[in-house]
Amino acid sequence: MHRWKLAAAGLLVLCTSTGCNILGPAAYYLGPRRIQKAEFKLTEGRLAVVIEAVRPEQDNPVFTQALFDKLAEIFREQKIKSELVPHRAVLELRQAHPDFAKWSLQRIGRELRAEQILYLRIENLQLRETPDHPLVTPEISLRSKVVGVHAPTPHARLWPEETAGRAISCKRPSKEATDTELIDTEAWKLAHDTAHLVSHPFFDVDLEERTPREP
Repeated sequence: MHRWKLAAAGLLVLCTSTGCNILGPAAYYLGPRRIQKAEFKLTEGRLAVVIEAVRPEQDNPVFTQALFDKLAEIFREQKIKSELVPHRAVLELRQAHPDFAKWSLQRIGRELRAEQILYLRIENLQLRETPDHPLVTPEISLRSKVVGVHAPTPHARLWPEETAGRAISCKRPSKEATDTELIDTEAWKLAHDTAHLVSHPFFDVDLEERTPREP
């Protein structure tokens, strides 16, 4: 049974037994849900998700693959009609061209036959403070933006208004670093948590629902 039905049933009982002096507190439960509208509609054509770490040593394949996979899952659930370019196609293109890092996002998009690029620039990705640190403390900060592949160059950035992109950060609780498998698991979980934050601007979000987090 939906929350509002439960609230309505409870309100009816209370009104019958105590009078109707509880309408103020109950208004929250019976009122319309708070919905944050989508900021930007992604293309219904081909969309390439390009994930790039500013620091090469922070390029984590477990994290990037999990981030892409979770974004694809969320987009399907939210009925976003974009045709996602496979993540391996981006990796293969990068590996085939040593000067890939110098390419513009529009050139990358053209090579991938994409209409838009969702560009995720990882500014900091930390799993452990140092290789021998006793704790795994996963956290990430990145910037997100959408680029139109065929738009005139001065207007290629389609979203957001911030020139550098939308700042996103995510952090998970610290855990004792018992083995390398835990590090990969936490990278995977951090990617899933981050994917929800990255995806929110592209569909309507119920503000009364908590953003999902991996346990």
